[in-house]
Amino acid sequence: MFLPSVVLLLLPLSVLATPLSSRSALYADYAVKHSWGDSTPSDAWVHHSTPDPSKLLKLRFGLRPSNFDTLIGHLSETSDPFHERYGKHLSKEQVDELMRPTDETLQEVKEWLSWHGIKEDAFTSNSDRWITVNVPVSLAETLLNTKYHVYAHTGSDEKVIRTLEYSLPRHLHDHISLVSPTTYFGTAKSMKVTSHLEPDRPALSLSSDVSPPSTCSRTITPTCLKDLYNTVNYTPTQTASNKIGITGYLEQFASNADLTTFTESFLPGATNATFTLTEINGGLNTQNDPGVEANLDVQYATGMSFPTPMIFYSTGGEPPFIADDNTPTNTNEPYLNWLDFITGVPDNELPNTFSTSYGDDEQSVPADYATEVCNLLATLGARGASVMFSSGDAGVGGGSCETNDGTNRVIFQPAFPASCPFVTAVGATTGIAPEVAVNEFPSGGGFSRLFAQPSYQASAVSGYLAKIGSTNAGLFNASGRAYPDVAAQGENFQVVVGGRVESVGGTSCSSPTFAGIIALLNDFKLSQNGTTLGFLNPLLYAKSDALNDVTSGSNPGCGTNGFTTSVGWDPVTGLGTPDFVKLQAIV
Repeated sequence: MFLPSVVLLLLPLSVLATPLSSRSALYADYAVKHSWGDSTPSDAWVHHSTPDPSKLLKLRFGLRPSNFDTLIGHLSETSDPFHERYGKHLSKEQVDELMRPTDETLQEVKEWLSWHGIKEDAFTSNSDRWITVNVPVSLAETLLNTKYHVYAHTGSDEKVIRTLEYSLPRHLHDHISLVSPTTYFGTAKSMKVTSHLEPDRPALSLSSDVSPPSTCSRTITPTCLKDLYNTVNYTPTQTASNKIGITGYLEQFASNADLTTFTESFLPGATNATFTLTEINGGLNTQNDPGVEANLDVQYATGMSFPTPMIFYSTGGEPPFIADDNTPTNTNEPYLNWLDFITGVPDNELPNTFSTSYGDDEQSVPADYATEVCNLLATLGARGASVMFSSGDAGVGGGSCETNDGTNRVIFQPAFPASCPFVTAVGATTGIAPEVAVNEFPSGGGFSRLFAQPSYQASAVSGYLAKIGSTNAGLFNASGRAYPDVAAQGENFQVVVGGRVESVGGTSCSSPTFAGIIALLNDFKLSQNGTTLGFLNPLLYAKSDALNDVTSGSNPGCGTNGFTTSVGWDPVTGLGTPDFVKLQAIV
């Protein structure tokens, strides 16, 4: 098997069904599931108050799948370009069957909840893998042997109800992979967007003239990217079956009017471009004050993949959050909200390519939550979807880079979900002939402290580590999943926001750019044999000559120079930037 078994996956079941009359001792034998100790995972969250114990909390129990290891085995084979099953992806029904919990798991969890007075008719979830119940805070505290508190985010007006530690009866650790909301403090307003305005950089005026390549060293438009990445001569043909999906959070949505203005000025062959909007859990679409991030993602995914149909997923909280007597604080957990929705989409409606430009510091994400999210991302790959995430804009780590485990050690801080081994993480470059690592901001990259290094990248990563020797020794986990995997341009993007052109930078530019090229490759592969690329990384690492190697630049952070680029893979620009024609040849 070429992929690692990520932490907290399938554990052996050890407890057989026991009569209810003898369960008191069993249910009293608690063991900690996750703990932050005495403080929140980030200084951005401070204690605010104690919730009313009678207020309702929507509590979700993620049930451990029966055959996740089998699913990873399928993913290993169908994404391996040298395997006879390459491209023969699983259907939604096949994935659902592998992810379904065992009858024993369902029985054990239901009997435990029933013991506490929660009957099956109180469950509110339609998913086989989740049991969702609305319970008073006091009962949630009893179930999880914990105390909930209200915490406030210092950078916004966000308040959430969370706990610093929760436990489960020891035998239920074999059956429950995650309980939320508990110790994950990320919310839609606290996630890190990976783009920023560049007010000191030149911005083009609106016109019907497409920027010629001679200006691309100063300003980036779709014409520049098509020329640079060799997509000029390809026109998609599989628009009935191929789609690209863009995820949006932070109350952001894309403007239809701005997309029209963008295409009129920078993509005149696509002036009829549009996108489908899907609102999840109260995602916004007022068309007033659109988000820079959302407009960037939609405009450049369109610029690279038009006329491939696009879906923009505007993901909000649990369903639109309005404080009231029953729900005084937000229980929203955005990645799971989107994944709960998208994993339920039928095969004929599932986009074949996704791009996401958000992330968190990996150390701020509980291992059980990160594992659940990463595993669900793996199910998308198993169904034939290619999933891109921006690698972040903080180099090897932003801020003080101190650990949140009480020791306050300064070490490199990887980003999640870019550190998930089942996604393709995209770093940023700048410049033309040659491309170099960005210099305005450090492109995110490094080594996970949570996920093991998958075998598909072991050779490339070991080669890099041999070159750097003892540099940065002790500051990173050399055996962790290494990222980014690839890179693309990330500075001076011309984006229309509110009818005006703004210059935007960040790995948020890079991810939709790379994803747009993958959408073209999926189009080509569908035209050849009716299949899609699915999980990309094994193919990219096996055929890295199809990428443009980037050998200049670094990604400083944490008071260090970070990592440097190198011939071959490096934790700044990965394997390099795309060449569509070369990639087309290996597909």
